[in-house]
Amino acid sequence: MRRTLGVVLAITLLPIVFGAGTAATAAEIKVLSANGVKAIMIDLANKYERSTGDKVTFSFGEAGEIKTQIQDGESFDVSTLPLTVSEDLVKQNKVVASSTVNIARSSFGMGVRAGAPKPDIDSADGFRRSLLAAKAIVMTDPATGGVSGIHFASVLQRLGIADEIKPKLRLNKGGYNSEFVARGEADIAIQAEHEIRCVPGIDFVQFPVEFQRRVIFTAGLGASAKEIEASRTFIQFISGPAAAPVIKAKCMEPG
Repeated sequence: MRRTLGVVLAITLLPIVFGAGTAATAAEIKVLSANGVKAIMIDLANKYERSTGDKVTFSFGEAGEIKTQIQDGESFDVSTLPLTVSEDLVKQNKVVASSTVNIARSSFGMGVRAGAPKPDIDSADGFRRSLLAAKAIVMTDPATGGVSGIHFASVLQRLGIADEIKPKLRLNKGGYNSEFVARGEADIAIQAEHEIRCVPGIDFVQFPVEFQRRVIFTAGLGASAKEIEASRTFIQFISGPAAAPVIKAKCMEPG
């Protein structure tokens, strides 16, 4: 009887002991991330936390802002940034080169209200006329290092209309630019495809072929990461097959 009671008690207490051990050893992974993958990262982090017991904390911002924070010495375990930004940080020994992996990709383009006339993308001249005809255009502020804003600013320069368009521009950061279009406050929004498609009532329009560009987001381990093993596991998770359905659901392509 005593032996049986002892076995029952041991089995009963096992989950409690295991749970306490898990909580005691749970890692807290600090992630510095570009706004472009905010929706994806929050969803994936929730799934990762439920499966591992680890905690993931985020600091989001435009790519240039995050890059500056890292260059200024802010501590972090994982970064999720556009490939070009991540490559610069690898060269500066801020991100571990061997740890970097592509997690998602998208293209830049325009958002217009569903049913509204779409910008002419058949030629550079037609595109130029469409932009000049717009009353207001919302873009991510290039000064923040937002890659879609930087790209569109270069497009305006190539079209030779940067000065003419400047009074029409509304600069934004940290949100969906197409929301301004949905509210009737602008005619055109410039951003990545997945961010435009996230806004109801908005149609996505590609740039003309000569102005098209894709953006790849990359995850990497911080050179001074505190939670090295947990961070590597997290990077594997957000770049692995389990992450693909979430990435696709957010209108991006995995890898």
